[in-house]
Amino acid sequence: MQLAHEEQIGLVTRTQIAERAGVERPAVSNWARRHRDFPTPVRSGDTELFHEAEIARWLMNRTVPQPQLLEGEQAGTTYADRFRRAGGDRLPAESKAVRSAPHIRAEDKKAVDQLMDRLADRVRGPAPMADFVNLCLIVMYVRHADPERWSRIEEVMSAGQGARDVQSLLRSLGDMAQDTLRRNGDRTDMRSSLLQLEPRSWDDLATAVRTAAGTGVGAFQLVWESFSARDGLQSSEFCSPVGLALLSAALVLTPGQQTTVLDPYMRGGEMLAAAYRHIGGARGTVYGETLDGRLQAVASLYLLHLGVRPKLTSTRSDRWPPNREHGVDVVLTNPPFNMSDAPGPGRRTGNWPYGSPPQGNDNFAWVQYALGALVPGGRAVVVMPVKAGNSVNSAEREIRRALVRGWAVECVITVPSHLFSATPVPVSLWVLRRADHSVREGILFVDAQELGTKVRRRRVLRDTDRDAITAVVRPWLDGEQCPDSEYAVRAAERGFSAVVVAREVVADEECSLRPADYLGSGNYGAAPGTAQLREAGEEAAKHADTLRLLDRRAGETGSGYRTGTGPGGWNETVLKNLCEIQPGPSYTRLPAVARTADAGIPLVFPQDLDEGRIADETRNRVPWKTAERFKKFELLPDDIVCVRTGAQQQPALVSGSQAGWLLSSNVMRLRVRLNVEIDPLYLHAYLSLRYAREWMSHRAAATAAPSLSSAALGHLPVRFPPLGQQRRSVGLLGELGRRADAYASYASALDRLRAELAEHLLHGSVEPL
Repeated sequence: MQLAHEEQIGLVTRTQIAERAGVERPAVSNWARRHRDFPTPVRSGDTELFHEAEIARWLMNRTVPQPQLLEGEQAGTTYADRFRRAGGDRLPAESKAVRSAPHIRAEDKKAVDQLMDRLADRVRGPAPMADFVNLCLIVMYVRHADPERWSRIEEVMSAGQGARDVQSLLRSLGDMAQDTLRRNGDRTDMRSSLLQLEPRSWDDLATAVRTAAGTGVGAFQLVWESFSARDGLQSSEFCSPVGLALLSAALVLTPGQQTTVLDPYMRGGEMLAAAYRHIGGARGTVYGETLDGRLQAVASLYLLHLGVRPKLTSTRSDRWPPNREHGVDVVLTNPPFNMSDAPGPGRRTGNWPYGSPPQGNDNFAWVQYALGALVPGGRAVVVMPVKAGNSVNSAEREIRRALVRGWAVECVITVPSHLFSATPVPVSLWVLRRADHSVREGILFVDAQELGTKVRRRRVLRDTDRDAITAVVRPWLDGEQCPDSEYAVRAAERGFSAVVVAREVVADEECSLRPADYLGSGNYGAAPGTAQLREAGEEAAKHADTLRLLDRRAGETGSGYRTGTGPGGWNETVLKNLCEIQPGPSYTRLPAVARTADAGIPLVFPQDLDEGRIADETRNRVPWKTAERFKKFELLPDDIVCVRTGAQQQPALVSGSQAGWLLSSNVMRLRVRLNVEIDPLYLHAYLSLRYAREWMSHRAAATAAPSLSSAALGHLPVRFPPLGQQRRSVGLLGELGRRADAYASYASALDRLRAELAEHLLHGSVEPL
């Protein structure tokens, strides 16, 4: 018998069980076959479905083996922990309050890295990256949420063969996207977005679609985060870090409580997703607003992916509507920082009970708009740049004072810097309340900059960090009766600082809402946090360990040298006998107007050569269609690039990741011939010698712009020993280079440690032994 939609809310398929438990699909079948107590399925058509609560209970008795633990998981983690973490928004509130983001598998990370790297450029062509992101997201959503509709896409893909079928597949995906959004109340035109894509080939498009379709539910967030981390995005385009969103929700929402939540600048839907997880699904209604239709589509798909049908809008008749028809219980928002993007009449028509915001910066317009959206007694958590708390702008200072005196500010929390993937800007969470009085005479200031875990270039708020902050802040917001000093003690026990400050003290001349101004040392400003000092010490120790390892390896391998003439067998010839020398295309064939800074194949110019390497990112590219005509000028791994026009620089060796890049008119390529016994790495080292570089400089034509012809370069004398000795020489030079780099990194780390330690020693927060 076909189950009603409402009854399927708490049901999952075998595939969903596998994804949420972090195992392969066959593992679930093995569990069902080998264990008699495995939950009994119910049938929906031809599909077997299982009750989520029964699966969660069964998985509680199965501990994840030590070798299979994921990053952040502790020994003793069960498959039930993963299962709930990945899909708890659909579990009953009494099962477990969901605190974490969806489970992300290691293979999903690899798939997203593949999607968002060169494959993205090959599929989108000149189209904006956002259009390719839309392609990935609609594929991921429909693949999991609508298998029947997805089967039609697979039919189109199986019939496709070449370039003539590219548009057919894009149209099918566009129609599917449009219909999916329309059925869920979103009028965004995603079809046009997908039709902007210009894939380089059918295989590229098919690879992208199949890769996206093969990911788990956790990969959806990875795609949006990867896009948000790209260079050149503005504050308005960043996604909200998942940990920050979950903390914001935990501060003011109660699991299982009927609540209405609004995000007036919803970005990719992260704040609303966190709210939905925290309040337990159907017990709340989430609303979102945005000025960008592209982001509305992203937010719609993200929330639909989690199982919630949000109420989203992308237009307002007025940027800052003075009166709202309905208020909400909670506002969670991460508005753009230090920007003013108000069209039309702008903020002149807004409702500013705390003071008119200054022109050119909407930070305090967003604060007041959030407060105006609340019902009496409702709360807002607004992500704000730290400097907004003590900015010297007179209008902003007066607004802060009015907020403090009007009982609107309850708590300010400084969170760790580098939470955002695209900017290191430090931020605070302002917890606000719409009320005409407060149960608290003071304001709680929290400095949690020392929390968080460093992951590559970012910091991440883990469950333990969020729990530590919430354990201190929630009792304050809930009106707990205890001495104000108790909050400082609780915070110190959890590794951060807190203090309660009377409102009349806060509302002084500067009216600062920056926690460090109240948690400092004497009159000399805030004492520095120890997180940076700890990181600096760890970094220096890591580089010291690397140095010891390299030095020990050098001693074990006996990598040294001896003076003298050495064995015979040396050869000498000219460069043209060893290499094919290929100049870049002429300027008339590849003029500046044919280049682009966005999508396409990277072009290598002299300025991209840096100490024997080619920069990972070049400033110029060639559109895919144009690049097809320049196959002759492609680069392969171990090719050598020399300057042709301009000041001579050290030649650069092409790495594996740069295969397929193109020569510009200003450089030339050396490719070792197949029938000669010279190692490309040896030749590169030889051409980097002072003698060889001076030889090339002297033979460059003495014109306004020095130019070295391929014919002249071909006569450069090259001396080389037998192949085995070449490779031993290159190995020794490489080992010394790695040690030199390690010493340089160690010196830099020591310099940073010295600077951080000076801050602490001279503040008195640490003392020498």
